Formats: sequence, structure tokens, C-alpha cells
Amino acid sequence: MSSALRAWLHTALSDLRTRLRDRRLLMMVAACVYLGHLVLAGRIELTLVDRSYRGAANAAWMGTVLSLTAAFLLTLFGFYLVRGALSRERQGRTAPLVAASPVRSVTYLLGKWTSGTLFLLVLAGSMAVSLAVLFVLRGDGLPAPAPLLTPFLLFVVPTAAVVTAVALAFECLPGLGGTVGGILYFFGAVAATVAPVLGAAPVDLLGMGVIHDSMSQAVLAQYPEADPGAMFSFGYYRAPAEQLKTVQWDGVAVTADLLARRAGLVLAGGALAAGAALPFDRFDPSPSWRATLRSALPGPNTSTPKTEATSTEPPATAGPPTAGHSSEPEGRPDAPGPAESAPWSLLGSLSAPVALRPFGLFAVECRRALRRRSGTWQVGALVLVGAGLWIPGSTGLLVVAWLWPLPLWSDLGARETATRTAPLVASSPYPRAQRVAAWAVGAAVPLALLAGPLLLGGHWRALVGVLFVPALGLAAGRLSGTPRLFEIVYLVLWYVGLASRQAALDFGGVAHAPPGTLVGYGLAAAVLLVGAVTAPHTA
Repeated sequence: MSSALRAWLHTALSDLRTRLRDRRLLMMVAACVYLGHLVLAGRIELTLVDRSYRGAANAAWMGTVLSLTAAFLLTLFGFYLVRGALSRERQGRTAPLVAASPVRSVTYLLGKWTSGTLFLLVLAGSMAVSLAVLFVLRGDGLPAPAPLLTPFLLFVVPTAAVVTAVALAFECLPGLGGTVGGILYFFGAVAATVAPVLGAAPVDLLGMGVIHDSMSQAVLAQYPEADPGAMFSFGYYRAPAEQLKTVQWDGVAVTADLLARRAGLVLAGGALAAGAALPFDRFDPSPSWRATLRSALPGPNTSTPKTEATSTEPPATAGPPTAGHSSEPEGRPDAPGPAESAPWSLLGSLSAPVALRPFGLFAVECRRALRRRSGTWQVGALVLVGAGLWIPGSTGLLVVAWLWPLPLWSDLGARETATRTAPLVASSPYPRAQRVAAWAVGAAVPLALLAGPLLLGGHWRALVGVLFVPALGLAAGRLSGTPRLFEIVYLVLWYVGLASRQAALDFGGVAHAPPGTLVGYGLAAAVLLVGAVTAPHTA
């Protein structure tokens, strides 16, 4: 075995073991098993011609519906499950070892791509296993393996390979490894799932076109009077459709052309992962070209960083600090961590009575949150505030305004874990007050962005979202330790409730939510906030 192949294999296995040791894996597997139950129970169903025809409940039909469900979920959410393979190296302090190793960047990234693909296939495979077990428990016997696994190999494997490659490429490209990349991917994933329905997809990632054509031929052969021109209906339904005509369908015909196209997607994913080695910095600690250019430009504060670094150097004394030095951040529970020295030095420079006052703590948290946002984000926020005051009745502007603070919200609860300051916060005099202040900052930002629609446009229902969304961000971040959980949940709520204007899930005052929805979001905000503030740190 060559050294490159051995390095690729060990990289993939090591990363896969790390992913499988995640304590949240059992929760994800349980969710996949439940989805397999929904497919067998007919709650997730696939019908043709405006829910008039449905296939016989054999292994081929159930396996295709299950594979389409898995491919759809992997396209929308798999990106957030496998993203972070490179940031995990930085947080685990193994990045210098990788940077100094003789493994080439292409081999390293291909190993990460293989690991992420296998991880997604483990989750999707648990759905297939649960479906087979439920077949046996229902008394139908063990289904034939070939009709059940063929659609899984044809449609789920290429989807997992492409999604993992995109997640890896986004981490390597500058500016796309964080929340902005997650937002862009979400819109791209929605387009990838909707475009085949509209018949305008250059690449059919999920294989919807192939499945539709095969099922349409079966419907025409058995029911010539049918009109299969419309794309099939696929989704979750509270009540299964009744009085449908049954179509005997034995699965998609596997041809050489179909195999070549689906294998081409897998190869394209591998090529994208290998091509990500070009922008990959290989964990180089040197500043980016933007920071280098900024430091090279003449200005009055050119020497400020060096002066500050020199002035904040701790004295080389072995004895304990004297009473005259009690205001120094050294030895205090809220001392600055190595990953976030600037915000914590601001808190440490204040005396304890001032720093722990409600307004003072709120001001500190506000500075920390806004300092982590780019200048582009801050300019965009000012534009949204002005536009809201100019056209307060625009619901389209309201939808955009609810998306803009997403990077700030996703950082609320995960910041302690990402910056390794969780022990400092937990041992500080008032850790709960600091978390309440962080939530207050997360509520104040949308309140400022929505000042026009709230005061002049009559969108007072948006106040429940002002309370709910930062509580969700704080709770999700503290539970998972990463911003990914909040991003997944919030983007789905935003897309369904605000962008699609479904009043039952509207928290932003766009679709005139009923009183029950407002009360539900209000209670959820209270429960999430109390849980996030009082729960001990476990990450």
C-alpha cells in the first residue's frame, strides 16, 4: 500500500471515529429511525398526478421513497452535520501537527471528504435498517435487499458525496466557513430541491427526474387515461391520501447511462474536495493578505498593536499580586482567554462593581458582539434601520431584516465553547447575569433593526420573535457547543414561517400569526431562556 493511500485511509478512519464518538449521534440515529417509521406508515408519501396514484407497498416503492427522503434531508441538513472538520482541528489544537505532517493537502482533504460522506451514509443507512426491521415487525417478512438498496446506492450515496464536498470547500474558501456560508448553502440547497420539480435543473442531484420518468411510464402502461405530466407530489402529510389507484412499480431501471451519471456525481464530489486544496491555508497561523495589507497602509495607529502588546505584558514576578494590583485581569475568573483577548480584556479592565451592574454588563456584551461583526455587516444593519423607517410597511424588508442578525444569534451560546472561556464564565461571580446580558443583546439588535416596522408599520407581532429568537440561539449554542444547531432550526423556521409566509409558524410579524402561535412562541422563549441561563455547562 502506497504512503498516500495509507495516509488517506488513516485520515478518513481517524476523523470518522471522532464523528461517531459524538454524544449527539444517538439522537440523530433515533430521528432517522423515526423517519423510517413515517415512511412505512405512509406519513411521508410519494404520489403521482395530484395525489391520485400511488405505488404498491413493495420493497422497491418503499426503498425509493425512503431514499428520496434521505437524499432530501441530506441536501438540506447534511451540510451542517459534516461542516466543521477543519475547525475541529483548530479547536482540538491538532492543527499544528497536521500542518507539519508530510501528508499532502489533497490527501488530507480527500480523507476528510471520505469520512464525512461515510458519516452521512451511516445516518441514512440507519433509516434503511429501521425500514427493514419495521417490515418484519409488521408481518410482511424481510424485504428483498436488492430493490431496497438499489435506490439507496443510486440516489443517497451521490448526494452525500456532493454535500460533504461542498461543506469542505466552503471551509477552505475565505469568508464561507461561518454563518454566511451556511446561509448561502441553505438557499442553494432549496434551489437544488425545487429546480427538478420545475423541470429546470441542469444537474439532478436527488434523482427526482429519473424517478418521475420511470413512475410515469408505469402509470401510463397501467392507466392510459392518466396525465402524468405533473411532477409527483412528495412530502409529509398528517393524513395519508385515501382512495388512490395503485400502480405496480418495480423500481428504476438501472442502465449504463444512469450508473455513469450517478457515479459522475460521486467523482465530481471527490474532485471538488481535492480542488479545495488550492484555497486551503493548511492551518497557516500567519495573518491573511487583508490583514497584511491593512497593517502595511500608513496611518496614525500603525504602531498601536505593538504598543498594546508591550503594555499588557504581565510582570515577571513570582509572588502573589499586591493590593495595588487588584484590578489587573490576572488571576480573576473573567481573565481573557487566548482565543478572545480583546473582548475579555475590556471586561477585565472594569472594576467588579461596575462590570457586574446590569447596564455595564449589557454594554460589555454589546461591544463584544458587535466587535465580532464585520464592517459590511454593520453597514448593512444601518441600511436596514434606515429602510425600515422609510418604508415601514414592507414585508419583504421585514423578511430580510430577520435574516441579517443570524451571525450574531448563532454566536450567543456557542461563544463560550469556541473561545474556551466556559470555565471562566462558570467560575465568575455572576455567570447567569452574563448570559442574560448576552440574550438582551440578541434581543436589542433586532429591536433596533425593526424599529420602523414596529413603531410605524404596525408589525407589533414581531415582538414575540425579538424575545424568542435570541433565546433559541442561546439555548441551542449552550446545548450543542456549536452554532450549527441553531442555524439549521432557525433557517427552517425563517424559510417556512417568514419567507413562505405560513402564519402557523410566523414569529416575525409577516403573515399575521394567530394568537395561539404568539403565545406558543412566547412560552418557548421563556422556557429556552430559563434553561439556557440556569443549565450547567456540559460541553
